[in-house]
Amino acid sequence: MYSLTDTENLLLSSDEEEDVQLTPAEVIEMMEGAWINEKFAPEILPHRSEIVDCLLAQVTSMEENIQGLDSSDFKKSIHQLEVDRLRFLVSSYLRTRLEKIECYSTHILKEEAERSRRGEESYLSEQESVFARNFSQGLEFYFDKLLNFYPGLPTESWSSRIIEPNLHSFIFVKSKTDVEGVIIDDGTDGDDLADFRAGTPILISYNSVSGLVKKGDVNLI
Repeated sequence: MYSLTDTENLLLSSDEEEDVQLTPAEVIEMMEGAWINEKFAPEILPHRSEIVDCLLAQVTSMEENIQGLDSSDFKKSIHQLEVDRLRFLVSSYLRTRLEKIECYSTHILKEEAERSRRGEESYLSEQESVFARNFSQGLEFYFDKLLNFYPGLPTESWSSRIIEPNLHSFIFVKSKTDVEGVIIDDGTDGDDLADFRAGTPILISYNSVSGLVKKGDVNLI
């Protein structure tokens, strides 16, 4: 049966002389975790461009090794399926982030500006930042032109209504380790505490665990 060990062998056959800090299986696992978290988190999460670049480099290495296999070798088709799966994984991850940027562009850019003022790392990659600014500018230009056809409408009404992600939506999480004293933010004055047990699924509001998700202590499922 085909497994990640086969992928590792295919990748390491051309990279065995290089210093590798992460195994192919670890890179794939990290990419899958980033993809699932991004898919289920209501807000855009800190980018994982380093993992994307690493995985794409591995995929390129796999494709080069596949070319060396005989066309009649059954393993060639299996390895190609794995390459296609990994490319889908990266594409779906990036597409999910772009969809969030398109939906919450004004909010995301505002948050990015505040992080920059505080000296914090950006959640967007350089390419995503360029896309977000261009998209926001294009959207503003479009609405300004549209309002010219309706001179009686207030010109500031649309721009003052920023669409924001619902951070109070409920999600399922699974903790990697035991975590104690998690504050449950239910919107009331009194905050309850909860203890997470490693591997146990929990239904909880996203804003209560957003920090843990970003630190990698829990995974969305």
